Amino acid sequence: MKVKDSLPKIYAVLLAAGLLAGMQPARAEEGLTLDDYFAATLTRSEVVATQSELIRQAEQRYHQASAALYPTLSGVASYTWQDSGARDLTASPSHQPLARITATQPIFRGFREFAALRQTQALMDAQGDDYRHARTQLFKDVAQNFYDVLALEQDVKNVEEQISQYQQREKELQDRVRIGRSRPSEVLTIQSAISTLRAQIEQRKAELSTAREAFAFLSGLSANTALRDSQQLPVLELDMLETHLARLALRPDVSAAQRRQVAAQEHIAVVRGGHLPSLDLNANRYLERTGSLENVDWDVQLVLTVPLYDGGLVQSRVREALSQGTQAELATSLVRRQAEQEIRSTYQSVVLDRSQLGALEKATAAAQKNYTAQQRDYRLGLVTNLDVLQAQIAFQENQRTLDRARYNAKLNYLRLQVATARRPATREGTTP
Repeated sequence: MKVKDSLPKIYAVLLAAGLLAGMQPARAEEGLTLDDYFAATLTRSEVVATQSELIRQAEQRYHQASAALYPTLSGVASYTWQDSGARDLTASPSHQPLARITATQPIFRGFREFAALRQTQALMDAQGDDYRHARTQLFKDVAQNFYDVLALEQDVKNVEEQISQYQQREKELQDRVRIGRSRPSEVLTIQSAISTLRAQIEQRKAELSTAREAFAFLSGLSANTALRDSQQLPVLELDMLETHLARLALRPDVSAAQRRQVAAQEHIAVVRGGHLPSLDLNANRYLERTGSLENVDWDVQLVLTVPLYDGGLVQSRVREALSQGTQAELATSLVRRQAEQEIRSTYQSVVLDRSQLGALEKATAAAQKNYTAQQRDYRLGLVTNLDVLQAQIAFQENQRTLDRARYNAKLNYLRLQVATARRPATREGTTP
């Protein structure tokens, strides 16, 4: 019975231990990731919100353009007083009330309304591309700030570790000075190096404070929010440059420029329609009428309007639209060339980052071995304190450079993904 009674307690202890074990990784994973940071930024970005409103405005302009295809219905009421000197007061009374309902159906307007629909549709699609481009630019700013903060925090840690090592060496040298195995100048050399590092760490902390304030501005979160880097280093097998260039047309800025070029071409068709005749069907239903037409309740009218001369107004608008079409074509060409140049330069940066990281890792490992060897030789009296100090500085500077290069490599790889329209897809919501 005692064993049976103790079983629930054992199970409870095991369950509690399992829960505690499961909680340990959660604490290790604390911190805001880049995607979390970007999601928080999207909720407060005025630029992205403005682009969202511009999409809504473009949608309403499309509805306005489509309204030209549908009939219009209006009510008209008037009351006319006129001189009673007319011979036939029955046909032309002095008081003439009038009330009617008028319907107008456009039949032909030189195909302008259809071209205007295509134009507004292209502009609405371009506005959607602008919205995605605004998100892309925001992600680039977020990624830059994210890795600025992480790189500066790591640099501060490295300098603090470097100061700690120098302080240990200072203590060791002071012990050697007391027994006459080292000179007091060697202690002064270490103290000078520590002072220099303390000045550097204050500078890094000032830069970190500025980066943290930018983080708070972008995200709306506390400036002291912990960050966690979940981004992996660039893969060893990087796609060929041509593969990245093939995604040029998928970029939102390139797509927006192309759609605006289409809209400019459709605008030419809109203004050219001013040279063509228009045909409308009008219908009236009379509710109140006087005079000789008092008993006529309705009429239908077919109106053909042929433009003959307008002082060259339409032709001038056509030439203006042609110039705007050429301007849109040039703008598209410029955007494509800039996008291609961005992909090429960012790709080269990623390639160089890989080779640089490999070289820095080897250099850091070699510097560490040299520092260890110099320490051993110093204890044997084979080298001077200056040799050890130089080896230590070389190792620590290589380590700091390597840490910065790793963050920079991740940032450049993200830039390449953005340049080829691959980010930020993970947190992208439905386009308004």
